[in-house]
Amino acid sequence: MSLLVESTRTLVVTTRSRLGETRSLIAVNRRHLNPWWAVSGGSDDAEETRLQSVLDRLRRGALLPAPGRVWAGMGTGQTCVVCTQTIQADEVENEIAINGGGIAVKLWAHIGCLATWRRASELYAQQHPSSTDGHLV
Repeated sequence: MSLLVESTRTLVVTTRSRLGETRSLIAVNRRHLNPWWAVSGGSDDAEETRLQSVLDRLRRGALLPAPGRVWAGMGTGQTCVVCTQTIQADEVENEIAINGGGIAVKLWAHIGCLATWRRASELYAQQHPSSTDGHLV
């Protein structure tokens, strides 16, 4: 009987974990399926969706942890690395330079998107302490 109970508990934990991952993927991909759910809004759901999107990209290695040093200026029409929206001339644009292996890459982000990226990077570092040893400065 106790083997059955333990097996059931294991299945419940696994199922809850998969459900959480599924909900996260649905939230991240919702804006790709329907442009009216874009990340540019000011609601808490949009902020959570953006955070989950950045966390997902950090986990997959598609995005590096946010650097501590950035340069800011007025928008030049670059695409934000976080929300993929154009940074307009009347918005502040944060420029991020990443140098590695002899290659220099520049990324840009809105102020709010950079804040979300940094928050996600902190959460990711807490969840994966060994994988953030090469954190960008």
